[in-house]
Parts: sequence; structure tokens; C-alpha cells
Amino acid sequence: MFGSLTYYRRIHLSVLLAVAVATAVLTGALLVGDSVRDSLKDLTLDRLGDIDHALVSERFFRAGLARDVEAAQDGLSVVPAVNLSGSAVHASAGTRASRVTILGVDSRFGGLFNANVSGLDRHGAATPFVANESLRNELNARVGDAVLLSFELPADVHRESLFGRDEVSESIQTVRVRLTAVVPDRGMGRFGLRARQDVPLNAFVSLPVLQEALGMPGRVNMLLVSMASQGAGDPAHALSRAATLDDLGLSMRVDADYISVESTGFLLKPRVANTVLGLAEALGMPRMAILTYLANSIRVRDRELPYSTIAAMDEGDVGLLQLANGRPAPVLGEGELLLNTWAAADLHAETGDAVEVAYFEAGPNKALNTRRVTFRLAGVVAMKGLGADSLLTPAFPGLHNADDMHAWDPPFPVDLKRIRPADEAYWDAYRAAPKAFVSSAAGRRLWQSRFGSLTSIRLGPVPGMDVAQSAARFRSRIREALSAESAGLVFQPVKKQGLAASSGSTDFGGLFVGFSLFLIVSAALLVSLLFRFGVEQRAGEVGVLMATGFTAGAIRGRFMVEAIWLAGLGGVIGIAGGLAYGWLMIAGLRTWWVPAVGTSELTLHVHASSLAAGYLISQVVVLFTILMTVRRLGGMPVRALLSGTVHQAAAGGGRRIKACALGSLGLAAACLAGAAGAGREAAIALFFGCGTCLLVSGLCTLALFFHGRRRAAAPGIWRMGVRNSARNPGRSLLCASLIASACFVVTAVGAHRRMDAGGDALNNRTSGGGGFQLVAETDVPLYHDLNSEEGRFELGFSAEDAGILDGARVMPFRVLPGEDVSCLNLYRPRHPRVLGVPEALIRRAGFTFDRLLQKTDEPWSLLTRRAEPGVIPAFGDANSVTWILHGKLGDEIPVRTDTGEVVRLRLVGLLKNSIFQSELLVSEANFTAHFPERSGYGYFLIETDRPREMGALLERKLQDAGLDASSTSARLDRFRTVENTYLSTFQTLGGLGVLLGTFGLGIVMVRNVIERRTELAALSALGFRRSLLSGLLFVENGFLMATGMAIGVVAAIVTTVPHASAGGVPSTSLLATLGLILGAGLAAGAAGIVVALRTPLLPALKRERA
Repeated sequence: MFGSLTYYRRIHLSVLLAVAVATAVLTGALLVGDSVRDSLKDLTLDRLGDIDHALVSERFFRAGLARDVEAAQDGLSVVPAVNLSGSAVHASAGTRASRVTILGVDSRFGGLFNANVSGLDRHGAATPFVANESLRNELNARVGDAVLLSFELPADVHRESLFGRDEVSESIQTVRVRLTAVVPDRGMGRFGLRARQDVPLNAFVSLPVLQEALGMPGRVNMLLVSMASQGAGDPAHALSRAATLDDLGLSMRVDADYISVESTGFLLKPRVANTVLGLAEALGMPRMAILTYLANSIRVRDRELPYSTIAAMDEGDVGLLQLANGRPAPVLGEGELLLNTWAAADLHAETGDAVEVAYFEAGPNKALNTRRVTFRLAGVVAMKGLGADSLLTPAFPGLHNADDMHAWDPPFPVDLKRIRPADEAYWDAYRAAPKAFVSSAAGRRLWQSRFGSLTSIRLGPVPGMDVAQSAARFRSRIREALSAESAGLVFQPVKKQGLAASSGSTDFGGLFVGFSLFLIVSAALLVSLLFRFGVEQRAGEVGVLMATGFTAGAIRGRFMVEAIWLAGLGGVIGIAGGLAYGWLMIAGLRTWWVPAVGTSELTLHVHASSLAAGYLISQVVVLFTILMTVRRLGGMPVRALLSGTVHQAAAGGGRRIKACALGSLGLAAACLAGAAGAGREAAIALFFGCGTCLLVSGLCTLALFFHGRRRAAAPGIWRMGVRNSARNPGRSLLCASLIASACFVVTAVGAHRRMDAGGDALNNRTSGGGGFQLVAETDVPLYHDLNSEEGRFELGFSAEDAGILDGARVMPFRVLPGEDVSCLNLYRPRHPRVLGVPEALIRRAGFTFDRLLQKTDEPWSLLTRRAEPGVIPAFGDANSVTWILHGKLGDEIPVRTDTGEVVRLRLVGLLKNSIFQSELLVSEANFTAHFPERSGYGYFLIETDRPREMGALLERKLQDAGLDASSTSARLDRFRTVENTYLSTFQTLGGLGVLLGTFGLGIVMVRNVIERRTELAALSALGFRRSLLSGLLFVENGFLMATGMAIGVVAAIVTTVPHASAGGVPSTSLLATLGLILGAGLAAGAAGIVVALRTPLLPALKRERA
């Protein structure tokens, strides 16, 4: 056996190398998957350092909570910090960067990354800050340059409530800092809590300095936990024991007769209020739920009181009020009201009078609408006790600290000219004591909002205890009853989640196996072809063995043993080649194909399991291929073998081949008919199926052609060349099939390359941009309407800007921050970003839907339909849902609300190739109902006929908000680029497979010449010049090449019909690729002919005569 291996070393070396190629490609593809996964894990560990858990809140809490959590649980190291989203502008050059993470840190943060943050130490008057390399490069800044950092100021009171401040000057802070150091884009410089492969733009500022700029001394909004060991306790449990009512946004005021529970956010959250009332009931504490609101006026006939507070109380609590006549106040109906004696006297009001109350109602974009409601006066309350209690009114922003009413500075407009001396006198005597009382039902109907329906809850003492004892007991019990999650304080296991997300949204191992599949198949077919040549070369040896009594099975076994040795050794060489192939693919992902992965920081990682899997799978494939080759040995005549020639059995399967050809043609027709009435995606699949059937039918027809031409007369060199191509039909069909399959795959896949959408296409409402020309996002939410003159004025636009703004329409979306669910994110997203779709867009409609859960002519209305509790109808982009979230229509995706509850987003519609591939969509009404703490608008779609001027204007005027505008076509191009890059990768690796195929074609030509040396020598003796013989052989090769390409291209053209109808087939690149395939095939054949004809032909003729 070893003698055979060495004696036929040339052909065996070729087989061995082909096996090595197949093994290398398969193993390398598997290593790519390992490398991407492990590189993502490396990036995760790099960006988190020693951080295991993290808590980030919209609300600020005590920095001392970090110390308390450490004390509550051994084995935890907790670092407080401030985490803000903002923007940065180079003070002199004007270069800007949005999506900047502004971090207030101290040395404890640096310890998590074993880094030094001494660059944040203040020297002189300048405020220092440290940037990572990416931010420095974005700003083109140098150490010593001044930079302006802008970010949102925290607010206890929700900015969209009546009492929240939404002015730009009140919501955005800009600080001037000086760049003192730059840290690399790794470790601390790469810090980020969301799974992402790109480098965030990080700006580090001293923690006390940033707290001072925020007006939040001693408070933070982020805790980072490092666990000393895996056995350390759960930080969530430690947080529940350590958090105080202040950390949860609550205050508890103890008076002589009662305990008052209030919120720092002015309104108690519904979940918190229910917990307080439930606990009070369990302890047997009397309770009074209060909602106090500010009325613009209280009017009786022609007399009016300006700016008065009104308290809404439960029916039973109203009875605690005492009427002027000494009797208890009556139970109030929803349309009844009580006035105190001061107000009744000023208004000259009597029981039974109609009392009109006017008040502000905050609408979308903080639009203030004046509402009026009329009550019947049910009685007059005495000005004593509860009737004159100013503490029924919580600390109204801009009011409670004022010495007099003329010093009021509320967050809504007031006409101070309306305030009379009598009103000032009331303020001096009673402060904000309510002048009117209504039922709780009336209060909820008029003034309840998504932020809550109570301003305070008063509790009486526990039976048998005084107020102080009751307060202590209630304080301990309420901390047990209220979870930190209810206040939005939730520790996330960021390291565990990040490592789990590193498995990736895309299996790059499987992806590159698919990309390389044609290359692997080409190598396997080349192994079969070469081994067949080796067997045919040894036909005489096989004949002698059979003549001396060896069975066909024994001979097959002998060849298979040789094959096992060749495959084994080739596989070992292929493992080394796999390392090189894997490295080359990773290098390609870092450079040529970087748009597909979004990072250049991928490195090769080698797993023994992948090497073993690649080796074993390639061995199975190669040995199976060789086994199919040696099975033919028993069917060859011994005489033919002894003469050194291999005669194929006459083709007796003509009927079966004809049946296959006709059957495939029939299936193609059926697919074509089905595609006529199918949806676009189904039509693409059916057209692809039709093309595949045509490919099979074409190859079967070619087989029939070879069968019929073997004995046909062929005058002329062209016809002779065509006839000679059928001399070995199996070999010729294999070559033609390889070329046909290559052209089919390259053409069909290349047709999927998405062309850039032009401006006219994007103006169409059914396009991926929905008819919008611009998409904009801000770092700081906006609270004013860009479509109204008042809103534009509040945002700083001037009258000169109206020429651009008046012709535009802006659709604002609410934003729940989360992870990118598009193909731009390599990690597997678990917390998707969610947008709240405005009612205006639901009415306007637009875009194209891939699938809907329910058929309707108004698909956007599906977002507004009611679902069962805990479920929200949602839309996603079909590409993102299918390939990134690995979901389908009707699936439910869990999302955590601000209070720690989990709601499920049910996918009721999938958009087609839209700009919403990075997020999920819900209606604004559902968004505000389930995420009430999320304020303002941070995502905008803009319809304008002047997109360049509009984008530049918005970025200039809203620079402090970090607005970044881009065209919708550019946003769509980012998604297309990823898809097109994958297709380019496939075409590149498919091209390598074609090269192997053409190499096989050259080998076929060499083998044909060797087998036909006697025939060629005879033609030469008859006067045929060597150039004419070369032409004859070239015609044979060209016929196989051209026929294979024609079959593949014609079959593939059918698959391009859906893309051609959409105007999206890149014909130029396809023609260029096919031209390269044709040129490579003809060149390989010509090279094979030249090599083969170098051997003298006349000696072959002499041996034949002998």
C-alpha cells in the first residue's frame, strides 16, 4: 500500500491537497464562530472590569447608599457614580459629538479597572475632564482644549406634569471643562453597561464637580458592584435592607396628631400609594388620601378668587371637616364642593350656588389647556383644624418657599396682576391652605394623571401607640413592604447578561460554513475527480488484480485504505490550513467586511472542539465522496482494465434522466404559477425554487444531450469539439454542473444585493423611510412641539427660521432606552429599545408591512387595539425580529417597566425593510401608561422638501440637546451595508469555490489529453497542426464552460424577477462577476491544454501499433 502511495505520489499529492482545502475551509469557518463569540466576551469583560452588577436610575439617591449596601452584605464592594447621556462641543473648533456618556467618578471607579483617575484632580479654576480616545478623535481635541458638556438636569417633579419645569434653561445644563488626559479605548475608556461592540464616547468628570453642576450634592444615580467571590450575597437583597424612604423618593412627616407620607416627585406613584394604604389598613391606622391641585380661579357669578388650592378627599374624610355652623361636613357628591369661610365670604357665596373652577391641564408637549367645571356649593367650612391646614398642600414647586404671592415662580404662567391685597393677606395667614374641597371621585376625574392620583396620605396612630411609636413601626414595615424596584432601583447582573449576550445574534460559525459551503463542495468534488483519475490511471493494475482472483470488494477495500491514509494526512494538514483560513476570515471581518460587524477588535480564538469537529466532518465528507467513486470498479470489464482503458457502461438511464428533466420542469412551472398570487417574501422563495428546478432540468437535458451525441457524426472542428465533450459524459457533466451551480448561486445571491434608495423612492410613503426625509435623535428629551410657533419659540428658534420650519412636519416619538435590535448589533439583545408612536403617525400611516397578525386596511390601528392586561401590541421590523430577536409574528417580548413590573410586547405587525430596524414600536398611549416616568421626546421623523437646510438648522439650534439629524436614506443604507457585506462575503468565498472548479476543469482537460494521446497522435500524423489540435480541445472546454454558465445563468434569472420588479438588481456587478468566471474557466482549460500537449504525441502512436 505504501508503495502505491509513493509510486502514484503526484495524483495522491493532489488528492491530499484537495482534502486539506476542504478541511481547512470547514475548520476555519467553525473557528470564525468561536472567534466572534470569544471576542465579544473579551469586549464584555474589558468594558466591565471588575463590575458584576450595576444599578442605574432616572432618579438620584444618596451616595451613602453604596456604603449601606456594603454594610448590609459581606463580600460586596459598591462604587457610587453619576451616569448621564449628553453631548460635547469643542469650545473653539465647534466640532461636536452626540451620544456622549458623561460619568461622574472618583478613585473608587478607577479601582474597578485598575486605572488611575488622577487626571480629574482640579488644578486652578478650570474644571478638568478625561476623554477616551474615541471622544477625543470625534472632537479632534488635544489635551488642554476647552470643551462644553451638555446634559439634562435631574428633576424630582416630572417635567410633563403641570408642576414640572420643561424650559430649556431649566432642563439642560452646560458646563465648560478642560481636557486634561486621554485614556485608551479599553478598560475604563470602554466602560459601558449596554452590550455593544462599538466603542462608546466616554467623558469622565470628578464626581463632586458633576454633583455640584447638577445641583445634587451627595447624590448619585448609579451603583456599581464588584463581588469578592462567586459566593457573595445578592446585592438586590442588600439594597432592599439598606435603602431608605428618601432613596425611594418618599418622605414621612410626623406631626403631633398624624403621620404624612409624601413624594419628592409631588405625586405618589399608584403602586406606592396602594402599598401605603394597604399597610395602614393592616396596622389598623386611620388613613386619609389627599389630592391637592391648583385652580386658576374659583368664580361665583361675577366674583373670582385667583390661584387657589383645592383638596380632594375621600367621602369619609370629608366628615372630619367642620362647617361654619358647627356641624360635620356632609358627604359630597361628584358634582359638589365646599368652600372655606374666607373664600365664601369673598365670593359672596351661599349654599346651593354654582361655583365655577378653572384650572390648567397639561397636554402633549406640555401644552396647557384651560378647563372649566361647575360644582354646586354644598356648604361652608370653618377656618379651623383641617379646614385651615396648609400642610394639606404639599411643597408646590416655585410656590411653597415664597414670602408672598407676588414672589411666586411656578413652572406655568401666572398673571400676578390678578393677585389682590386680600389674597396676599390670606397667604400670610394660611399659606397654601385649600380654599375648597371636593370628593375624591371628582378629584380623580379632573386631576388624576399617569404620574399618580394622590399628593399625600395622612395616617393616624396605631391603636395603643402614640404618634412617635406608630411612625417608627410604620417606617420599618413600609420598608419591608416597598421594594426598591418600585422606585426604579434595580440591580442588573450586567456581567452575566453581557457574557450571555456574547453568544451573538448571529451564529458566525454557521454563517461562514454557509458562506464557504460552495468552496467546501468544490473541494469535495475535486477530491472525487482526482481520486477517479488516480483509479483510471491504475486501470491496468486493477485488471491484473481482478484477473488473478481478487474480488471487486477486496480491491475497493484496498483503495479505501489508501483513501483513509490520504484523507487523514490531508485532514491534519487542513487543520493547520484551517488556522490560517480562520485568521484570514477574522482579518477580513476587521477590515474588508468591517461594516458587517461594526468593530475592528475581533481576534482569532482556537477551540480544540472546533478543530476536532472540522477534522471529523471533513473526513466523513471526503471518504463518502471517495466511496461513491470506487463503487464503480466492479462494473468495468476486465479486458478493458487490462488494456489500460476505462469504458463507461452505456448510458442506460435515459428514461430516468428524461423523467427527471420533465418533472423538474413541471415543478418549475408550478412554482411560477404559485408565485403569481403570493406575497413578496413567498414569491421570492417560490421564484428561487423555480430557478433551482430549472437548473436541475437543464443539467438533465445536458446529460441527455451527451447521451445522444456520443456516436453522432461531427464534421467540422466546432462540431467535432462538441461531440468530443460527450466522450466521457459523467466527467463532462460533473464539470458543467460545477460551473452551472457556481453561476446559479453567484447570480441568485448577487441579485439580493440591495441598491441604495434614491430621493424619489424615499418620498413615497410606502418606502422604508415612510415618506420622511430626515430622522433625528436627541441626548436630552424635548418637551415642546416643533410643529407649533410657541414650541419653536420655547426651543430657541427665531422668526428667520420659519421659512424652513413652516414647510416641515415633525413626528416626535417617546423613547425607552434599550439595546439595538438591528443587524448593527452583534450581541444578542435582551432589553430592546422601544419607541412610543404618536397618534398623528398612526392616522397618517405609511411604510410597508411584511406581515400582520390581523388583516386590516389600517395596519397602524393595530397598535391602538386593546389587549389583555400586561400585554401591549407592538410592531417590529421583519428583518430584526426574524434574524436578531429570532422571533416571529405573534411572539411576546418581555420588557421591564419603571416600577419593576414586566409587560409583554406582542408583535402584531412586522414592517418591511424600514428605518425602525433598531427598535420596537408601541402606541404613545400605551407607552405613557406603562412607562410614565419616561418624559419628553427623543426620536423624530421629519417630512420636508428642504432636508439639508432643515437638518443643519435643527443641529445648530438644538446643539445643547445633542440633536443629531441624518437622512432616512443614510439610516437605511447602514442596514443595507450590513446585508450587502454578507452577500459580498458569500460571493468572495463562492469565487474561491469557482476557482477550485475551474482548476478541476483544467485537470479534466489534462486527463482528456492523456487518455486521447493516440487519437491526437493519429490526427497529427494526418497533418493536423498542433495549433488546430489545441483549438479542438479548447472548443471542448469552451463548450462545457459556456453550456454550464448558460444553464446556471438562465435558471438564476428567474430568481431575480422579484428584485427586478423592485428595480433592485445590480446587473453591472453580476455581469462583471460572470465575466470573471468565464475568463477564469477558459484560462484554466487553456492552461491544461498547453501543459498536456507539451508531451510528444508520436511515441503514443508507436506504442499503439506495437
